[in-house]
Order: sequence, then structure tokens, then C-alpha cells
Amino acid sequence: MTHATVSADQVMRVYEGLARRTLHMETLAREGDWGALIEEESRYVVDVEWLARCEAGARLSRAQQQRKAAVLAGILEREQTIRTCLLTRRDELDQLIGLSRRQRDLKRSYGPQEAAVLDGRPRFEKGRP
Repeated sequence: MTHATVSADQVMRVYEGLARRTLHMETLAREGDWGALIEEESRYVVDVEWLARCEAGARLSRAQQQRKAAVLAGILEREQTIRTCLLTRRDELDQLIGLSRRQRDLKRSYGPQEAAVLDGRPRFEKGRP
């Protein structure tokens, strides 16, 4: 379908679909289902790219323009929530990476010394000279 043959109704259906998709993406982000969120994000990008190519050929009525503005406001609000969830997750991962690096550094620093420590318990057990 080329942009010359796209109707206003088709454009609005895509915007409505984006609104539903961002609602689902927001739920996935809140639940921490990052794999599913990435899949939804991929489909979202495809629809946005389609709109970028094809929307110019459609003539929206005033009512459709108003509806589009309302739909976009909702999409932007949900995208902000998704972004906040992603930033929180990024911070959690940064902390885990930092902890992992510290553990690795400690193991590098003190790991060889662990091998040199002997277990002295058998030497001090009761009943042994």
C-alpha cells in the first residue's frame, strides 16, 4: 500500500493500534517482562515507520485530527512510564554489574591466598596428641 492510497480511516486504525500496543508495552514494562517488551517494541517501530511513510497521503477530518491528538497524548504518557521502568531496570543492572565486578576483583586479589590456607581443625581435635 503506497501513501497515495492510504485513507484517513486506515491511518487512524494504525494510531489506535499504537495506543493499544503502548498500553500492553506499559504493562510488560511494569511486570519486568523485558523480552516480550522488546518484541512489542519491534512491532511498534514497524507501525511508526509505516505512518511516517504513508500518513502524508491521508486527509484527516477535524474530528480525526482531534482524536489523533488525544491518542498521541496517551501514547506519549505511556512511553514516559515505559522509559521510567527501563531506567529503573538499567540502574538495577548497573548495580548488579558493579557488584559482580567487585566480586571478581576480590577473587583476583584474594583468590590465590585461599589456596594457601590450610584447614587446621584436624590438628586440634580432641583425642589427638
